Amino acid sequence: MTTAYLTVDDAPSATLPAKLGALDDYGVRALFFCEGRRLADHADHAREAVEAGHLLGNHAFDHNHASDIAVDEFADEVDRTEAAVDAVYADAGVERPAKLFRFPFGDKGGDRAAEFQAVLAERGFRPPDADLIDYGFWRDHAGDRDWFWTVDVEDYNVDTKEGLAENVADAADRLGSDSRDILLFHDGGNSPEQFEHYLHLLDERGVDFGDPLELVGRADAGD
Repeated sequence: MTTAYLTVDDAPSATLPAKLGALDDYGVRALFFCEGRRLADHADHAREAVEAGHLLGNHAFDHNHASDIAVDEFADEVDRTEAAVDAVYADAGVERPAKLFRFPFGDKGGDRAAEFQAVLAERGFRPPDADLIDYGFWRDHAGDRDWFWTVDVEDYNVDTKEGLAENVADAADRLGSDSRDILLFHDGGNSPEQFEHYLHLLDERGVDFGDPLELVGRADAGD
């Protein structure tokens, strides 16, 4: 059975504190990719996540498609969000362990992808170690500084527990593989009940949750 690492996009939401309780119940350490605009509204919830031992990453400020904006606009979104994430860690009195980034929608910038990767490299973002993920398609991401994923149950397309269970079942082959997996789920748009049900479904399947920091690659990856 796979070792899986939970990453949660579109954080922090107004209901994050309740979701932190579910993570505690299941003993899962999560990596929350935070939008700068959401941190402006719910920095206290993000601080609670850090204080509970979870990790914060950068998900840009306004959740734009990278391919729809200029490189300098993207850099500004990253920097504004970085300042907000740093402030949360400082307020929590916790040293930030690594700078991690995920593109909104997984959109790496299309024809300008190399320029966007250069922005991330200049700022010292660290990728997941490609050697630890044993999927052929992952070679397309090796050397990139952002965090892509291996399992997406499309929680944003379902609003019932039954629908979520069907999507998790559709991912059974990948969840049962020998490769480590990066799980994509969402904070914004999901209720605490749906979030907890996702953890329950994975626990039922015997998924072994790991600490996302285990995946953090070298700072010079991709150089």
